[in-house]
Amino acid sequence: MARAASGLPAETHETFADNLAGMGSFYIDPQGAAARVFHKWFWVGPLVVFSIVSVIATYLMIPMVQHVLEVAPMPPNVSPDQYQRGASMAMTMMRVSMYFSPVVTAVLLVLPALILYATCSVLTIDVKFRWLVNLVAGCSLIQVVAAIAAIVILKAKGEVSTQAELHPALGLDIFLPEGTSKYLMALAGYFSIFEIWWIIMMVLIFSTAFRVSKGKAFAAILPLVILSILFRVGAAAFQR
Repeated sequence: MARAASGLPAETHETFADNLAGMGSFYIDPQGAAARVFHKWFWVGPLVVFSIVSVIATYLMIPMVQHVLEVAPMPPNVSPDQYQRGASMAMTMMRVSMYFSPVVTAVLLVLPALILYATCSVLTIDVKFRWLVNLVAGCSLIQVVAAIAAIVILKAKGEVSTQAELHPALGLDIFLPEGTSKYLMALAGYFSIFEIWWIIMMVLIFSTAFRVSKGKAFAAILPLVILSILFRVGAAAFQR
């Protein structure tokens, strides 16, 4: 493989078929995935896959969320009309997000890449922004598997009646007793097999692609991990 002046692999000739075939390497093959990071258009395939799964998952979730909003007790100091308007707005936003899934997905890929780029600048790691977009896009395929697993669990469970049930336990929260603080439940829920898998592959691929130690690779992605945890715990405040 050709090398750039920095010592990193130079961007090479690519085909769409090769990029599609290479997506699977982001699950189990850090060496193969690292090579795809330098393909200019690799991110297109994961974006398409992520968008399709997001549309299907949202479509399947809409009736579940609608049912939860219908049977959930109204919050205190909220009139029936106010609650109905809020519920209607929430469902409208959910449908809009489904229609604009490619745009939403693109934002979800670019924002982490921007944070990662800033971290790399601080750690003096020689990277290009588009390489990081490819890295984030490729590893997002692990999150696609997590989304599929969650939908399968919800469909198998049958009727869902609470907001908490809309988020099936996939992490350490499965071991916590009923009645545990929703914030502690959210924190434990972050540490699922899929998140740990994502962290491991991000570190290994980052280290291999950019020729840095695994410790430095972990330091680079650590802000993404911390922000994900904070977002999950913060989102718990809106659950009842």
